[in-house]
Amino acid sequence: MAMNRYGMEARAYWKRWLPKRYAALPDPIAFFTNLGEQAEQQVGDLWDQLILKDEAPAAESHEQRVGRLGLLKAQAEYEVLGELVRLTPESGTAETDEDEGLESDTQFQARIRRTQARTEWLGATADALIDGTTTLDDLDDEQLREVLDYMTPSFLRLLGTSVEDLRTQGRDV
Repeated sequence: MAMNRYGMEARAYWKRWLPKRYAALPDPIAFFTNLGEQAEQQVGDLWDQLILKDEAPAAESHEQRVGRLGLLKAQAEYEVLGELVRLTPESGTAETDEDEGLESDTQFQARIRRTQARTEWLGATADALIDGTTTLDDLDDEQLREVLDYMTPSFLRLLGTSVEDLRTQGRDV
């Protein structure tokens, strides 16, 4: 099984901030693959708990809901990675902003803002496609691919088309 993104982040963090513990691992690939899977499971479980505890606003739009759920997932990731991955650095490791690909708090917040903006755009675009104020022809191929990554095939049927139909029309999807 391939290492997921949580495993890759853990490996980069441990290599930078826990070099002695990292060096003592007999099989780092297996360790971080397993740690990544464990983190993914715990993120999913915590995200489910956060969703159950969260109260949705009464007049929430689709894009607001998608954004809110995305933020809850980011919160779950932050908490789980703080417990499993981002352990206290070993003595002798200097704190710098150059931590070999590890995301800083500023980068994390920027990623959250990008995720929120993307989910709001996707939600607004889906709503506009449904109500007819936007058509698939209004979207360039990159935007269309983003929407298709987000939607299910039944959504395209709702719009009277399919991926095959779009490809026949020359769309790069």
